[in-house]
Amino acid sequence: MSQDVAALAMPNVDLETQEGRKMEGERAAIRKFFVLFYLSAIIPVMENQGRIGKEEDIYPLMLKVFPEKELKLCPEKLQKLMNDKIQGVKDMLAGKKQMKPEPFDPEEPEIVAFLAAYGMEDLDQQIMNWMGRQIGSESDGKLESVIQAFRHLKAGVESGKIVMPEKVEE
Repeated sequence: MSQDVAALAMPNVDLETQEGRKMEGERAAIRKFFVLFYLSAIIPVMENQGRIGKEEDIYPLMLKVFPEKELKLCPEKLQKLMNDKIQGVKDMLAGKKQMKPEPFDPEEPEIVAFLAAYGMEDLDQQIMNWMGRQIGSESDGKLESVIQAFRHLKAGVESGKIVMPEKVEE
C-alpha cells in the first residue's frame, strides 16, 4: 500500500502525455532559473571579494543580475515565492526589515515543498555538483579564472547553449 501512496506523490513525467510534457518543460525552466539564480549570487560575491563585505553592499549587485526573464517562464507558485523573497531583500535595503546574511535559503520549507512537488528535492545539490564540474573543467583555480568560468557558464545557460542535465551524478 505504501508503494501506491509513493507512486501517487511522484510527478507525472510521461512525455507521451500532455501533462507529462508540461511537467518536463516546467522542470527544465525551474532548473535553468535556479542555475542562473545561484550564479546571480556567486558572481557578484566573487567579483567583489575583499572589497565589500556587508549584505547591504552586495544585495543591490545581486538584484541587478537577478534572472527575472527566466523566473517568468517558471510555474506561478515559484514566481510568487521568489518575488516575495526579492521584495524582502528590497525591504531590508530600505531599512524596513532587519538585514539577514542569507535571504534566499534553498532549505526554506516553502521552496523545499515546491521542489518536492516536481520531484526535484535535491536540486540544490545537483546544481552545486554540476556547476563544480563545469567550473573545474574551465578554470585553473585562480580567482580571475574561476570568475571568468562562472561568467562563461552564465552566458551559456542564458543563451541555451549550456543546459544542466536532469540528473547529475555526485
